[in-house]
Amino acid sequence: MEAVIFDMDGVLMDTEPLYFEAYRRVAESYGKPYTEDLHRRIMGVPEREGLPILMEALEIKDSLENFKKRVHEEKKRVFSELLKENPGVREALEFVKSKRIKLALATSTPQREALERLRRLDLERYFDVMVFGDQVKNGKPDPEIYLLVLERLNVVPEKVVVFEDSKSGVEAAKSAGIERIYGVVHSLNDGKALLEAGAVALVKPEEILNVLKEVL
Repeated sequence: MEAVIFDMDGVLMDTEPLYFEAYRRVAESYGKPYTEDLHRRIMGVPEREGLPILMEALEIKDSLENFKKRVHEEKKRVFSELLKENPGVREALEFVKSKRIKLALATSTPQREALERLRRLDLERYFDVMVFGDQVKNGKPDPEIYLLVLERLNVVPEKVVVFEDSKSGVEAAKSAGIERIYGVVHSLNDGKALLEAGAVALVKPEEILNVLKEVL
């Protein structure tokens, strides 16, 4: 293997519960319920596509700009209070670097938000290549973000390992020609859906290091 590609939210960081809480608070402010099933619909999807989905599903009668502003304000509050890295992730990144294998990030999160979180947790320094959701025209499950990462890494899909926690992310990597995709499971995603999308196996964040020791 020549490279390892990580998604960010839910894989490197325990962020999905934070997104859920932020969206729940915003939905509640409109008098609407927010469910885990609805949250799964937008996991891994770029915000520019996810927010209209939420507005329609919740039947929110407001402008997209107002809704977006309220979401951003709530996310900022929640993330400033509760952001943390997933257990075992730093050790996994250190292991990959010790093998002199390239590391890349492929996240649907916009660059400014992603870098703020990566820097707060001191994770940015591990990555040779990073591609963000606002740097591609088509978000996951379209393969564009993975094709761009592969191009910048200058590696072929057969020489890459991917860790993703969303159905759309697994589908994006699969459509880019990558076969060795591991589905990272947590309390808010659906492991069965990851396998159906093409993940070769399911792992918890703290198990990523053991997987890397086997495949690198």
